[in-house]
Amino acid sequence: MKKTFLLGALLVAGVASAFQFRTSCGQVVQVSQTIADHMTLNQLADYLGDVNSENCPNAGAVVIHIYYH
Repeated sequence: MKKTFLLGALLVAGVASAFQFRTSCGQVVQVSQTIADHMTLNQLADYLGDVNSENCPNAGAVVIHIYYH
């Protein structure tokens, strides 16, 4: 279920406004700005950590840094 949600969110991100997120293994994925707008920074970091672990299953522990202005 979690995998389906993440893949669905990534597909929707291609249609809606999106920002790029580079995973720890070097892949670049589009993340929906609409999803991010409704999350706190901690929730967004957790979500991006899930996206990272989905795309890089052997990455181990990853720290997510969010830069915004």
